[in-house]
Amino acid sequence: MGSGEKTHKCGFWELLIFLAAIVTGTACSICSKTMMQLHSVGIDGNVEQFSKPIFQTFGMFVGMLFGLVMHWIVLMFKIPFPGYEHEGLEDPDVEMTSSAAKTKYGVINTEATPLVSQTSKSTNGKTKTPLWMYFFLVIPSIFDLAATALCMMGLRYLDVSIYQLLRGSGIIFVALMKQHVLGDSLYKFQWFGVCWNVISVILVGSTAILNSGENGQSNAEPGEALLGIVLVMLGAFVQALQFVFEEKVMTMDEVSVPP
Repeated sequence: MGSGEKTHKCGFWELLIFLAAIVTGTACSICSKTMMQLHSVGIDGNVEQFSKPIFQTFGMFVGMLFGLVMHWIVLMFKIPFPGYEHEGLEDPDVEMTSSAAKTKYGVINTEATPLVSQTSKSTNGKTKTPLWMYFFLVIPSIFDLAATALCMMGLRYLDVSIYQLLRGSGIIFVALMKQHVLGDSLYKFQWFGVCWNVISVILVGSTAILNSGENGQSNAEPGEALLGIVLVMLGAFVQALQFVFEEKVMTMDEVSVPP
């Protein structure tokens, strides 16, 4: 990497964000499964199970609309936030005042080429986010909508623990698309981790099928468990498309696309 290139180090705050994503993602899955196990009186007056995956997906995206409010607040009050560049302020992604944020966690200093392509051009030279970009970002939103709906439908037939682990198959799809679509060559140790992920998905999927049926502890039939696995993995694939698309957009030199 050239000396003039901008690098992003994984520090304390990045570690906290990563852990927070795991905790909140798990909590979201548990809440979704709990809602699917509730019973309520239907329009016909009979008590039935409230298993509405599309309604849950709709509710989730209504909540995501508040992200736009946060985005406008950050811009209006020029709040230092990773990915945002305000006039007269330093890039918070590079210069962080907290001493803990300067700590390097797992930094690989021997990379010949970074996994996310960097540019020597200063990010301050980017233009502001144009109006057309907001509409262009509808594409990954559609990916997210489809992925969430597929996963919610698969969750109906699976235990939440199986569901959460199967969503990790997105790592496999992302790695393949980074290699063959984005053209970012992964290292051997990264492929080694992907291979372990493949083995884990096979073991978890097999457990879900074997644990179903009359002799199993799960209430789902083997066919339903298989359907749930297929739906969740389809959702993970669509979500991988979203991640790859977003990575491409967020590394564009022409415009600034904050997270």
